[in-house]
Amino acid sequence: MHKLPSAGKVVQSYLALRAVHAEVHTARAGDKFSRVERQVAEAGYVVEGALGGNAVQIFLHPDRVIEDFANTSGSPEGILRFTRRYGVLNKEDVDLPALMQSKHLTGHSFLIECNQWFKCQALFRAEWERKGKSNDELARLAAEQINPKSLFERGIQAFVMPNKDGGLQVELRPDDLLGALWLAFVGHSGRTRKCENPTCLAPYFLASRRDQKFCNERCSRLVANRKWWAEKGVDWRKENLNKKRGAQK
Repeated sequence: MHKLPSAGKVVQSYLALRAVHAEVHTARAGDKFSRVERQVAEAGYVVEGALGGNAVQIFLHPDRVIEDFANTSGSPEGILRFTRRYGVLNKEDVDLPALMQSKHLTGHSFLIECNQWFKCQALFRAEWERKGKSNDELARLAAEQINPKSLFERGIQAFVMPNKDGGLQVELRPDDLLGALWLAFVGHSGRTRKCENPTCLAPYFLASRRDQKFCNERCSRLVANRKWWAEKGVDWRKENLNKKRGAQK
C-alpha cells in the first residue's frame, strides 16, 4: 500500500465560550425559559443560562476535554459543571434567532435539555468502549457525528490560513462543541479504554500502552487486592485465627 502524499499542515480549532450564568431547573414538556425560542420537548431537568466572553480552546488539550465529557456524572449538576467549564454542547441549544442575526455567541441565552445531553454522551461512550465494533464501523459512525447528513446539523468548515513558517495551512473548525469533541475523539480513537475497576469514578481514559486495562495504578491495585481476597481471603483469615488461638493457649 502506497503512502498518500502530504497536503500540507492541517490544524484543528474550536473556541468554546464558557457559560457566564447557568442554573438547573425542572421543566414540563412545552415550557419555555429565558429568550430561547423553543419549547422543552420532554419533562425533566434543563440547564438554562447565558454565554460569556471567556473562551477555552478545545484543541489545546483535547485529550483532557474528551475524557471529561465521557466521565461527566449522570446528573444535571454534572452537565452544569461541564457547561460552566466548556460551554454549550449543541449549537441548537443556543438562542438561534439572535445567533443568525449577530453571528456571535457571546451573551446569548441557551437551554440544554439534560435528557438529550445524556443521549449524546451515551453514544460517545459507546464508541469509546468500541464493544466489538470493527475499525470500519467505528470510522463510519464517527464520520456521521462530525458531518451529519442533515443540513441543519453540525459540520466542519475548512479555512486556509498563513502559518508561522511563512507558508499556508488548513484549519478545521467544527460548528459546535459536540462536533469538536468527535473530531478530537478521532485523533485519539486508538487509545480509548474503559477502566476495568468496576467502582472507578472516572473509568473512561486514554491509554498510554496498548495493553493498559486500568486508568491508574490505584485502580489496578484495588482490583488485584479484591481478587486476592476473593481467592485466598477465607484461608488467610482461618490461618490467622488459628495462630491467635494458639498464642492464647
